[in-house]
Amino acid sequence: MPAVERAIIILQLLAQEPEGLTISQITQRLAVPKSTIFTILTTLKQYRLVERVEETGQFRLGMELFTLGSTVVERLNVRSVAYPILKRLAQDTGLTTHLGIMDQGEVIYIEKIEGRGPIKISSALGRRMGVHCTALGKAMLAQLPEAELQLIVNGRTLPQRTPNTITSWEALRTDLARTRERGYSFDDEENELGIRCLGAPVFNHQREIVCAMSMSGPRDRISIENIGTLAGQVVEAAREVSQNLGYVPSF
Repeated sequence: MPAVERAIIILQLLAQEPEGLTISQITQRLAVPKSTIFTILTTLKQYRLVERVEETGQFRLGMELFTLGSTVVERLNVRSVAYPILKRLAQDTGLTTHLGIMDQGEVIYIEKIEGRGPIKISSALGRRMGVHCTALGKAMLAQLPEAELQLIVNGRTLPQRTPNTITSWEALRTDLARTRERGYSFDDEENELGIRCLGAPVFNHQREIVCAMSMSGPRDRISIENIGTLAGQVVEAAREVSQNLGYVPSF
């Protein structure tokens, strides 16, 4: 049994025993050598995934699991909070609306409300897409501190999806600066030809960027003439979601 699998099984076992288990107890239940259990627990403890109770010698789940789990819960909460607002935005504009999070330098779509009209957007729940070519991605990138942005930049290329895709970090940084200045991001057929998209960031109660909202549609329905109006709608929708998550803007 691989070490990673054993580590997961140990975590699952400890989840059933809130008070914790000793190395001997874990060894007996899993029929795995004591030395192996000790090595795995030592590594898990190093990363605060388990902690040792000095008085009893028992190991129990660590606080880092709470931190990781809270991230997942927050994402699910964001989705439930955002859904009615996304739906209303889609109904008001007739455009397709999305909610997306960023993971390992990519966008993951976690909600989608189809707009009216025969043309469908090629997005799908759970699908990953580049941060550089989507309004969702650029809305989130624009809010990252320089250090976090640099972590994404290092060693990453920008694949060209269409002739309009931004493929250099220099050009993308310029675009992100414009995004911050105007308060919304713009995907001008950069991910899918014929489709434009406008996005805005969503913040939590700690004023951290947690996700982004967007609206997408054919270029004739997101025209240069009506971009300002539509952008205002998606920005207002994102602001409403942020406020529902406890966000209070600084003045």
